Amino acid sequence: MKQEKFAAIYTRVSTEEQRNEGYSLEAQQEELISYAQKKGYTIYDVYSDGGYSGKDYNRPEIQRLFRDMADKKFDAIIVWRLDRLSRSNKDILILIEDELIPRDMKLLVSTCDIDSSTIEGQMFISLQGTFAQYERKVIINRVKSGMKKRASNGEFNGGLMLGYDVVDKKLVPNELEAKIVREIFELRAEGHGYKTIANIMNSCGHKTKKGNNFSTIAIKTILNNKEYAGLNTWGKKEDWNIKRRKGKVEVMPERKGSHQPIISMELWEKVQAVNKANAEVFTPIKSYSGNFFLSGVLKCPACGAGMVMSKNKKRGDKGFYRYYMCQAYHQKGKVACSSNLVVADWIEQEVLNVLKELIADMDLVEDILDKIDEGYKRDKTPLEANLNELNLRKAEHEKKINSLDEKYLAGELEAVNFNRLSSKLQSEIDEMTEMIEKVERELTKLQSRVDINANLVVEILANFNELFDLADEQEKKELIRAIIKEIHVSKDRKELKQISLWLGDDICLPAKKERRTVSQVMVKEIDCTLCVFSYE
Repeated sequence: MKQEKFAAIYTRVSTEEQRNEGYSLEAQQEELISYAQKKGYTIYDVYSDGGYSGKDYNRPEIQRLFRDMADKKFDAIIVWRLDRLSRSNKDILILIEDELIPRDMKLLVSTCDIDSSTIEGQMFISLQGTFAQYERKVIINRVKSGMKKRASNGEFNGGLMLGYDVVDKKLVPNELEAKIVREIFELRAEGHGYKTIANIMNSCGHKTKKGNNFSTIAIKTILNNKEYAGLNTWGKKEDWNIKRRKGKVEVMPERKGSHQPIISMELWEKVQAVNKANAEVFTPIKSYSGNFFLSGVLKCPACGAGMVMSKNKKRGDKGFYRYYMCQAYHQKGKVACSSNLVVADWIEQEVLNVLKELIADMDLVEDILDKIDEGYKRDKTPLEANLNELNLRKAEHEKKINSLDEKYLAGELEAVNFNRLSSKLQSEIDEMTEMIEKVERELTKLQSRVDINANLVVEILANFNELFDLADEQEKKELIRAIIKEIHVSKDRKELKQISLWLGDDICLPAKKERRTVSQVMVKEIDCTLCVFSYE
């Protein structure tokens, strides 16, 4: 009996113009359904991405299609044109070679009747994919040329700017927001720092264009944007999505903008003078040799954000007082949180003392390994049960086939019935064999992962003291982060409450020790709980 074949139909349009030019999702779907039926396929499902680019696979419906493909819910993917799937030749070839061929699936293209399972089809797909990629580059260059032309005329090329609204592709001042922008520039001209300005803005209830609180980065971005002074600076970054910071051009492009300025050039120059003066006297954090190896893992007791370095110069001394400060406060000011300073020398020594004491206790290593083993057994049990059930079902089917063989050889079963029954059983046996192999691979992978984690636990914990003492500042931070997930202190920031480690799975070991508080006057007993997470 001929086995039913299922096909997944995929359609895509990227812009409203394509919809109006006959590329509509409905038109594609109608043609593909007819094509699938002519090819003898039953439609499994239709996957449609409206308004998405074909530059990559970052689309919701194509991702759903890929999930169903991994579960082998259909036999073929049918598209109207190859560029509906992707404009990247590399992505298409990888999909065919790494995903479709191993699953005995194929890609069909209706416009030119291409089948990826044939040699000719693979050749045409490669050629067509190359042309689709070339076409995408042509489109990008055409768009860039248009944007360069607009910029040369001082016209706006898109985006969000506090202080302006975009009306008919033009920047139009928004007076309420423009007032905020002018205030930011005036405060900077008076010598206020980014953090102080952010704090003032947030305290007044002002918001960014996206409705968020102001951060120091948001303030700095505004103060470095010459568009506010009436100039057009489009083109200062090239291919930012690919090159990132390397895409910055050396000479800032400037031309008179077609929009109305919010600030005067005089105010702009004053702010740049303040920026330059501050840059000359500012000592970058990277030039400070002090080590803050708990940055990020130490959490603010008020808001839970990571804590970052803070330092105050000692009077009459070249040294510094070191603290950890709430990162939310550091970036957005007191509206977001308070500084919640934690004395660095104290908390670092407390954490190291707890780690060294517990690591020296071999019970910790044994408990972690026991917990890893428990997790392994918990995950292994359902896999083994599934494997046993599949093996039993396969054995029963093999017995049935043997019985059919005996009946056929004894003349008790006609050839037609024998072929029909044995083919069905053999098909089910093949399917179960494949499922058995998959479960066995999962069990092997699980055992391998457990062995690696167990060896890693022993190696890290056994050598922690030696490694930490020999490590440089960056290596110390990396070593701490490899072991510790989070560190929590009390609300008054005088007691260490909890250390959460990455190793193990839900192990909580109470370690009651007499420790000094940060004031070093009172001696209190604290319950320092180490929670060790996830053996994966």
